[in-house]
Amino acid sequence: MIRANKSKRESMNKVVITGIGVVSPIGNNADEFTRSLKQGIVGRRSLHEANPERFKEFDADEIAFPLSGFKPPPYAKILDPNIQYSMAATEEALSDSRLDLSWVDHERIGIAVSSSKGGMYTFEHYNERMQNRPSALVAARVYANLLPNIATQWIARHWELRGPAKVAVAACATGLFAIIEGIRMIEQGEADCCIAGAGDASLTRLMLAGYRQMGVLSKNKMIRPYDLRRDGFLIGEGAGILILESEVYAKARKANCYGKVRAHVYGFEPSHPISFDERSNGLERCLQELLKRGGIKPREIDYLNLHGTGTQSGDRYETAQIKKAFGQDAYQIPASSTKSMTGHMVGASGAVEVITSLIAMRDGFIPPTANLEIPDPVCDLDCTPLRSKDKKINLACSISLGFGGQLAAILLEK
Repeated sequence: MIRANKSKRESMNKVVITGIGVVSPIGNNADEFTRSLKQGIVGRRSLHEANPERFKEFDADEIAFPLSGFKPPPYAKILDPNIQYSMAATEEALSDSRLDLSWVDHERIGIAVSSSKGGMYTFEHYNERMQNRPSALVAARVYANLLPNIATQWIARHWELRGPAKVAVAACATGLFAIIEGIRMIEQGEADCCIAGAGDASLTRLMLAGYRQMGVLSKNKMIRPYDLRRDGFLIGEGAGILILESEVYAKARKANCYGKVRAHVYGFEPSHPISFDERSNGLERCLQELLKRGGIKPREIDYLNLHGTGTQSGDRYETAQIKKAFGQDAYQIPASSTKSMTGHMVGASGAVEVITSLIAMRDGFIPPTANLEIPDPVCDLDCTPLRSKDKKINLACSISLGFGGQLAAILLEK
């Protein structure tokens, strides 16, 4: 059994990533996802085309970023889609990490897997059932499927893990918040390794109606971050899961590493529930603190994975804050918004975008911002329009913003 040396736990403040798992509109595993990133594939499609049974209640012309060809693990078929995605991504990440669970201390494996809002598909399905049959009985597991923290419980049960668990819910920044919670578990000596990330399944009638009412969905059914014609985003689904380990633990078992966590930071900007005040400085302060904790200058960053949702105000806010935080160096950093390819995966976005950054660092390329044909002069960073480009990446930064004002950023080192 692998167990870290107790006398060294206090020095285990460096965290590495040893495994990744992805379920997304542009690939149901990490290999498919990587090919799509390099080719600039866009996962936009008709809901009916993607899954006629699940989306039969939608209009035939409803366009979004659903999964295509996803088959849930047999043990997860009774679960809400967001949990299925997280379970499938966890299975891939564990396999990728080569972490043999039969040889590790299950009380030292943490879990930090979340969702932005829980089982909305389950909620709508059983809400309709109760309207037709108000006295119908609903199994207890149905209620459990609604909880945003329930994927953590299912992962622990399936793999018989008994370590610490922490669940963060931060709207669109949930995935990155969950990863940071997992990192902190290891930094503070609570765990030797951690399963961290998020899944989301927000393609339901209730959720789409809500997003439309907020005015954030694209009427042109196209997500084009930083483009002059941008008019909002489209919803995507999926999950991103990372296997985090202390550097000492990973070295002890001779694990391959995607990269090292150089720094991470939370921030908050409570100016408005669903938008950010362009005159505020929340993200600016967040990024400045990230640089300070990482001990670097902005020009040392080789790739910046942007939040970039394709809303007018959101893209302007993010661009302005980056320029304030990084100064003239901001214009020299290759950047992109991969939501242009995956859609806005809501709670899963932050986790999938960290994985994107790790893949880009491993393979030496900058993913493109798809559909960026007419750059907005106000959003004047190097956003890598339309096509990926080769580049050696030693330091990558990923940013996540969430409705409600949550902010997070992470700095990854090769």
